[in-house]
Amino acid sequence: MKKIEDERIIAEKRKINSNAFGICFIALWGILLYRQFMLDQDIRQYMDIFLLTMGLSIYITVNSVFRGLYLTYRSRKERKKVNLISAITGATAFIIVQAFTLKIDFSDFMEIMKLGISFIVFLSVWVISQSILFNISESKANKDADD
Repeated sequence: MKKIEDERIIAEKRKINSNAFGICFIALWGILLYRQFMLDQDIRQYMDIFLLTMGLSIYITVNSVFRGLYLTYRSRKERKKVNLISAITGATAFIIVQAFTLKIDFSDFMEIMKLGISFIVFLSVWVISQSILFNISESKANKDADD
């Protein structure tokens, strides 16, 4: 005989599973960073973890966007703030990684300029792509609300 579960129990189970997935997902990113920067491994040595992590990231983002859930619960002002803060954080992390992996000579002005241009390009691409994702998600959310 099958035991009937109420909505509260189902919601709690989903919350636990969601939290467990989040912890595993962050751990995957941590493993990637550890292998790349601490162990200085070649990407071929952890390509399986890299592809799994990137695939999960893309899956989560695409599903959130096409279901109208990609930060649509925030106001436009908050989304712009989130977009700008995440763009600056991402571009800064990108530049730090570039500086360490490419062994930038900070006494050479041209290398510093290249790093600055990379920062601006990354920042611009990030802001534009996030804006596109916000707009698609918002249109999907509005379409679902109209239906």
